[in-house]
Amino acid sequence: MIYFREQYVTIWKVEEKENYSVVTMSSGRKNKETGEWFNSNWSFVRFVGEAHKKIQSDGLEERARIQVNGAFNWEPYIKEGERTWAKNPSIVVFGFTYPENVGQPYMDTPPVVEEDDFDDDNDNDEMPF
Repeated sequence: MIYFREQYVTIWKVEEKENYSVVTMSSGRKNKETGEWFNSNWSFVRFVGEAHKKIQSDGLEERARIQVNGAFNWEPYIKEGERTWAKNPSIVVFGFTYPENVGQPYMDTPPVVEEDDFDDDNDNDEMPF
């Protein structure tokens, strides 16, 4: 089992159940050498515990960009006396947050400029310096 924290994902579909939510989401990573992006789509991701409660109370819209904390599991199990693996990995999300910069520009706020002493009402066309 592998645990992950603050992984960025995009939400594509949310289906609420009684004790959990089933979510389809995608994630991506950039190859630093080539600059190419590799995207992965994840279906049947279970949002449990606090993540499910947050979906029930606040909702989770399609195309939302969030950060998730959870686990990735692809461990073998015993079926009919033989060791076997599931066809797909199991992903469980325990909690999620919205990134801090959602809805905000990625640039710093501009500096505050003090008012200058130049009088706009003055008909004198000379510059003040």
